[in-house]
Amino acid sequence: MTSTTLQLGAVEELFEAEIARGVETGVQLSVAHAGRVADLAVGDNGAGAPLTTGTRVPWTCSSKPIGALAFGAAWESGALDLDTRVVEVLPGFTGGGKEEVRVRDLLTHTTGLDEPLGGVDPAGAQVSSWADVEDLLWGTIQAARTEVLPGTRMIYNAVTNWFVLDRVLGAVTGGAPGDSYRSLFDRLGLTTATLGADWSLPAEQRVTPHASPDQEAGLATMNLVSAMPLPGAGVWGTMADLRVVGDVLLAGGRHAGERLVGPATAQALTATHWPGTPRKHIDDSDFPYGLGIMTLPSIFGRRCSFRTYGHAGGNTSTLLVDPRFDLVVAVYWNGRLDDVKTFARRYALVRALYDALDLPRLPQRRPSEQ
Repeated sequence: MTSTTLQLGAVEELFEAEIARGVETGVQLSVAHAGRVADLAVGDNGAGAPLTTGTRVPWTCSSKPIGALAFGAAWESGALDLDTRVVEVLPGFTGGGKEEVRVRDLLTHTTGLDEPLGGVDPAGAQVSSWADVEDLLWGTIQAARTEVLPGTRMIYNAVTNWFVLDRVLGAVTGGAPGDSYRSLFDRLGLTTATLGADWSLPAEQRVTPHASPDQEAGLATMNLVSAMPLPGAGVWGTMADLRVVGDVLLAGGRHAGERLVGPATAQALTATHWPGTPRKHIDDSDFPYGLGIMTLPSIFGRRCSFRTYGHAGGNTSTLLVDPRFDLVVAVYWNGRLDDVKTFARRYALVRALYDALDLPRLPQRRPSEQ
C-alpha cells in the first residue's frame, strides 16, 4: 500500500505495533519531504475492510487551514480586513457583546463565545433539509452572548467560528454557504475532499471511526459534527489531499504554478497572533495560534523545529508543516484517544518519522520557549 521513494519502514512498524495493542484500527499517512512524497496506509477501516491510501477519513479541525487560505484570498482582494467587525458584513451577528467581534477574533478563537452550538436545542424546530439545519445553527449563534470581551481570551471553538467565517466570506464574495471550502477543493485539485460525509460511498471506501472506551461520548459528538457539511469541522477526504493544503502553506501560497495567496499572506497566516496563556502544561483550549493555524511546535512533537505549524483535529488527525526541514505530514489514526494519549501517539510518530528521514536533532528549548 506504499508508493514512495522515502524509507518509512520504521513508521509502518510503529503503526502496526499500535494496531496490535488496540490503540487504533488503522492509520493513513501522507508525507512530503524535500520533493519526495510517501503515502502509506496500515490496518483496517474500522468495519473490517482494509484501510487504503484512498479511504476517505474525517479531517475534523485539521481542515481549518483551508478556511485560513480562503480568508487570505479575500484579505488580499481588499474585501475584508483582520479588524473588520463581523456585524459590518453580517448585520444579524449582533447582541450579547458580539458587535465587538472582529474577523481576527474568528480566526484566533478569541470571539469570547463558548461554543454556542454545543447547546443547540432542536425541540420544536422544523427540520427537513440542510438549509433548515443551517437556519437552526445560525439562530443559535445569533442568540449567543460573549463570555468575555472579544479579543482578550482564547476559547477554542470547533464549529461556530468557522461557520460564521464561511458566512462572512460568502457575503463578500457572493458565494453560498460552504463555497469558501468547495472553491478551494476545486482550485487545489482535492478530488476526494467533501463537505460532510459522502454516504453514497460504499462502506469499505470510508472509515468507521473508533474510540477508546473512555472516548465514546467524544466520538459520538465528533461523528455528528464531521458528518455535516460544516467548514472547518465537517470535511472528509484522504490524507494525501489534506497534505496538499500544507504544501500550499509551505510553498508561500502557491499550488501547481497558481498563486492562491502571496508569500506575505502565507507568512501572516502561519505567524502567531494569539500568544496563549503561559502554563506549565499545554492547554487544549488556550495555546499559541495564528490565523486558523496552530503555531505551538510542542503540540506536534519535540523533534519539530521552532517554525513548525499546522493543525490537529478530533484527537484523530494532524496536519504538520515544518519549514526548517521542508516537511509536510498529514496523518489520520482510526482510534480516538484522550488528550494525553493523543499527544503521546503524535510524539511517537514524529520521533519515528524524523529518524526515518534522518533529520537532525535540534537543541531542546525551555518550556517557556515552546
